[in-house]
Amino acid sequence: MRKKWLKRLVILGLLVPIGVALCLAVLAKTRMSMLDGTIIHARLSAEVTVKRDNWGVPHIEAEAEADAYFVLGYVMGQDRLFQMELLRRIANGELAAVLGEKLVPVDALIRSFQLRPKAITTDVTLQETHPEIYGLMAAFVEGLNYRQEKEALPFEFAVLGMTARPFTVVDCLSIAALLPITFADGLRGDPLYTLLQERLPDHDIGALFPGYHREPPVTVMESLEEAQLYLAAQSSTAPPLASQAKRSAAGVEALLALLNPLSENFGPAPGSNSWVLGPSRTKSGKAILANDPHIAFTNPSIWYEAQIILPDHELYGYYLPLIPIALLGQNRHHAWALTMFANDDLDLYQETFNPDDPDQVMYKGAWTPVESSEAVIKVRWGEDRPISLRRTPHGPVVTDMLQTLFDYDGPDVALSWVWQQVEYTDLIAFYRMGRATSYEEFAGALHLVTSPGINVSYADINDNIAWWAAGKIPIRPEHVNPKAMLDGASGRDELLGFVPFAENPHLRNPPSGYIVTANNKSTVKPVGAVKDLEGYWQPGDRAGRIEELLATQEKWSLKELEAIQLDNRAYAAPAIVAVLTNTLSKNESSLTEQEVAALSVLKNWDFKHGTESTGAAIYQVLCTMIMRDALLDEMGEALFNTYGSLADHWNFFKWFMGAPDSKYWDDIHTDNVESRQEIIAHAFRETLNYLEEAQGNSVEDWQWGTLHSLEFKHPFGYLPVLGKVFNIGPFPIAGGAQQVNNMLYGGGALNYDVIAGPSTRRLIDFADPDTAYGILPTGNSGNFMSSHYADQAKMFVEGCYRVLNSTSESVEANLESTLVFRAE
Repeated sequence: MRKKWLKRLVILGLLVPIGVALCLAVLAKTRMSMLDGTIIHARLSAEVTVKRDNWGVPHIEAEAEADAYFVLGYVMGQDRLFQMELLRRIANGELAAVLGEKLVPVDALIRSFQLRPKAITTDVTLQETHPEIYGLMAAFVEGLNYRQEKEALPFEFAVLGMTARPFTVVDCLSIAALLPITFADGLRGDPLYTLLQERLPDHDIGALFPGYHREPPVTVMESLEEAQLYLAAQSSTAPPLASQAKRSAAGVEALLALLNPLSENFGPAPGSNSWVLGPSRTKSGKAILANDPHIAFTNPSIWYEAQIILPDHELYGYYLPLIPIALLGQNRHHAWALTMFANDDLDLYQETFNPDDPDQVMYKGAWTPVESSEAVIKVRWGEDRPISLRRTPHGPVVTDMLQTLFDYDGPDVALSWVWQQVEYTDLIAFYRMGRATSYEEFAGALHLVTSPGINVSYADINDNIAWWAAGKIPIRPEHVNPKAMLDGASGRDELLGFVPFAENPHLRNPPSGYIVTANNKSTVKPVGAVKDLEGYWQPGDRAGRIEELLATQEKWSLKELEAIQLDNRAYAAPAIVAVLTNTLSKNESSLTEQEVAALSVLKNWDFKHGTESTGAAIYQVLCTMIMRDALLDEMGEALFNTYGSLADHWNFFKWFMGAPDSKYWDDIHTDNVESRQEIIAHAFRETLNYLEEAQGNSVEDWQWGTLHSLEFKHPFGYLPVLGKVFNIGPFPIAGGAQQVNNMLYGGGALNYDVIAGPSTRRLIDFADPDTAYGILPTGNSGNFMSSHYADQAKMFVEGCYRVLNSTSESVEANLESTLVFRAE
């Protein structure tokens, strides 16, 4: 009898969540948007037509630009409303209001950055300085709000008990700051550097944060030979810089722990690839642009594709949901691409508050008033959390809410971020980039980019290719180490100003005929008053590999460039594997049969990361094991995980493998002095144990794709059973960290599930700009029951592309629905 009841309970346990999933699917189906028909609104000045193609991309034809933006807001709301609401709540620190107590740390962290107050200030400024563009943004918001009023809200609103709230331009501006702050490695890197410097005074901390100082630098502006010759010609090298502020190591460690939600929720700092080829390097004889910006994977995808067609202008754009200006775009005249510049435009200052008056801070040697405000974090199913926020001359005090909510007793730290310090004009820049009708107009918009810094790659119909490092480049005093926390009291560590934009790194039609950017350092030479450009550069592996591939032939076609975007050969692997195999071969006679087989695989591996590659599986796990064996004794698990989220961890590892005398090979917890050979041998045994447990004891059965998979997770997909309904995947996937096909996972965590990678892939040849190629990771719609929710996922994983419908003929030939907007 007990067995029968147990069986019934098991069946019931399975049926209930399946039933819930089916109910949600039916609910989602009943709340689909109206894609055919007519919509009336008084604000329109003329008829607007929206034609959606076979990929769900809306093509908006309008007589007036404001009408087009109103309709863009409406159709983006049709496809992405829940995503837009979720992004708004993240940017404003309002997740706990719908998801409960567990989201309080995320809300508190975001509130501490004070994004919304800056957005409110920017809203006022834009109305005064750029009323025409502000009017377009307001029209977009009006269209979005009308969609909320007119049609049923997505099923996620009903499930979470959420009601519609009007969107504002301030919401759009808050979102504009959200993504950049997730790229700010300084939020984690600066405290970690400071802490390790104090904890390990006899270790070379600079080795852990080497940038490009311990390997031949792959830069945007110089060849490897040019960069090495320039550096060799310098008469001296700068001495290691000390940190500026005195602080408690325990307090800084507490700060890092409380900043962890940034790493946990947004993942490691990803990279991006872009290159442009001039006519001399293309088979068509015209300029080509290639781009795949890398961002944390989301479901739905981060980009929303839409085309706006006006009598005097058209643009096929890629929009971040809730931002009405295209951040990537192309038309018959020009196209542009983005990667992160990765310059260091963020500093953390340790502040000294007046013990008799907490509203005064020591600034440049004098007590100075601070701005104070109160806020409340609303908590569903729990008590609301009041918080106090202060702002010093450096910026928001990010530790205030930590003291209020989590009993933090470390140093008071203020965030000084260029985005917070200067007038925000970046969306004006992007608007003008899209509207440009000449190279000069496009170039003239870029000085308006402030923060974060971006690499802008450009190609046009007139055979131009170009690149700009756009953004404000801080000038710091020579003694300042920007990778450490700074002293906020004395005034010695204050910024001196910014490099004039005319002196920012820039190339136009270089003799090489191509320009490659992959978040690598722009130049080894001085930039204005900055002797050595500082940044959190991604390792040079991707840029080096792209340049290596481009050097294999003189002229390229779009089809051939697809193979470069999908390339999965590890650029640094030949040198690293040589060290590994040489070291392990010294004791080959004592190896087990399994160890000999695994070593043979490494010796014969082609350094590629296909899903069936055994060599890739052994190599990646072995690198992780070596890093853990080398650094966990100095850092501990928590700090090691933070370090693994930083780009510099791989820069360090490449140098470290060739540095047998480094102190980091030694385990500080033992009396012996461990050697490189001992650590590699131990890590090799750990690697084989790990792979045997995961994939069996036969080496030939081990595959990279079994470890390395990609799943696009819906916000509901983290719940048991529901993930199988709402998530897309998982898929075994080729590529890996620091490869051109940059499929990222957390560094050092022995978990190779992909969390970030190409958010789109684009290829445009100006011999035929109407036949551009692209792909999204999932689909253009965020509606679970839409046919365009996941229609591109399999293609994306398999490395396929689709032709973008950008002409009236191609749209008509692939027409799926027509929605007409008219005035009353």
